[in-house]
Amino acid sequence: MGENGIVLQTPKELLKQRVRSIDPDFRYYKSLFNATPELIVITDGNNVLDANGAFIRFFSEQGIDVFAPDFMLPNVFMEVHKYGYVYDGYEMRRWYEPIFEKTKEHYRVAIAGALKVSDFNIVVKMLEPTDDIMIVTLTDITELMGYKCALEESFRCSIEHKEEAEVLLRQYDRAINVTNLVSKSDLDGTLTYVNDAFCNVLKYEREALLGDNVLIFCVPNEDDVCYENIWNVIEKGEIWKGVLENIDRDGEIHHFDTTIIPILDKKGEVIEYLSIRHEITEMVRAKEEAIQMLEAKSKFFDQISHELRTPLNAVVNFTDQALENFDEMFEDEVIRNLVKIYLDRAYKNSQSLLHLINSLLDMAKLKSGKETFAMERYEAVQLVRETFENCSSLHKNTEIEYRLNTKISFVWIHCDPFKFRQILTNLISNALKFTQRGFIEVRIYETETECCIDVEDSGSGIAQEKLASIFEPFQQARVHDHGTGLGLNIVREYARAMNFTLDIHSKEGAGSRFSLKAKKIGTEASVGWSI
Repeated sequence: MGENGIVLQTPKELLKQRVRSIDPDFRYYKSLFNATPELIVITDGNNVLDANGAFIRFFSEQGIDVFAPDFMLPNVFMEVHKYGYVYDGYEMRRWYEPIFEKTKEHYRVAIAGALKVSDFNIVVKMLEPTDDIMIVTLTDITELMGYKCALEESFRCSIEHKEEAEVLLRQYDRAINVTNLVSKSDLDGTLTYVNDAFCNVLKYEREALLGDNVLIFCVPNEDDVCYENIWNVIEKGEIWKGVLENIDRDGEIHHFDTTIIPILDKKGEVIEYLSIRHEITEMVRAKEEAIQMLEAKSKFFDQISHELRTPLNAVVNFTDQALENFDEMFEDEVIRNLVKIYLDRAYKNSQSLLHLINSLLDMAKLKSGKETFAMERYEAVQLVRETFENCSSLHKNTEIEYRLNTKISFVWIHCDPFKFRQILTNLISNALKFTQRGFIEVRIYETETECCIDVEDSGSGIAQEKLASIFEPFQQARVHDHGTGLGLNIVREYARAMNFTLDIHSKEGAGSRFSLKAKKIGTEASVGWSI
């Protein structure tokens, strides 16, 4: 509580609010955030703004509250001068500055606990789209560093300790092989060794790989692009690090965070290449999906902005013109008629604006789960006939034959009548939008168990590749279609909520047919429910 009774938000709360404003799907990322055993913290370089469960538990076991006001992240890093370690104040710079410069292959930090010193590999990334908040990932390598130190000490010892060193070396190799894909090749790229993880992920038998060339894993038609740069680096005896796309035996593409290390002899000449891969396919795909989602949202908001401005500008302009001629219209019939035209156009654009806003509100309710459906027993033929007649004015001044085909007298279904009419209205208006001549027919008929309503037109139809996504939000049948692509998405969500099935049959240039099916009911009492 601050001065004057104002509640102050913590840095952690401000960060969550900031991230949610950027990505409404923040809760899904939060679940992944806490699923990893690695220590992850979001920080401004000093304070902890947020942290996953592993990070919090590590310090809680030492009696440290990472969200305490006096907790400073760089203060827990030990002052270590060995290669690759960073800490606050090292070389008169902040601890994260050398990491961003990437002048070394890797960076580590040491953190002193109550009983031991823990070593961590550290990775730092800026949290997009900010430029002052970082995501810090700490991977515990204490045990592996212990193996390494033990091995170094063993090799310095006498021959009598050789067997013990070999045991430790096998454990160290096993630790690497369990979590990574390891392979070796000669100077021509011929595979001489692959571990079990390599064979399992890429779906090959070991015998089928040994003696073959590493180019078999390249994505087709990308051999040169994939490996030319790599060879230029490793032939010089330098380490190459990057992301590789490899194809498995079944043709599926995998993404690997890869390090290729040239192995040198005593003379310093390259004799073979060691490759260590870590699969990041799911991470890459998740990133691509997130980018596509952001692009779709950006496109949607750009379109919404345009769709809102167009009728709003028209309303303002036509109203302004009407006001300019207001005084003269009482004495001049021509100006009076002109003012009437202005007001009529302003009214029509206002209706378009209202329809757009209502569609956005309907979609927001559906997404939030707050839309209510009042389900009751209704006679479907009457509902279809009323909706058909209410939409008859939409096809005035067109060459379209607008017809209703009722093959039954009555049939009872459970539905929300308002939502039912809105579904049918959207389907009819959608048919009118894409039909310049020919017909639009609304049919109602029944099967043994279902009431069926079809809306068929002889319009432009929908391309085959668009059919799978036509009901998704922001999707349109053609690139230059008017509207926001919300209408059919709302139709589908309303249909699902009322347990209707909705199908589409369409061929580009030959019209479309939308089929809505609801279960028939008898004359039992009405049922009211909501979702």
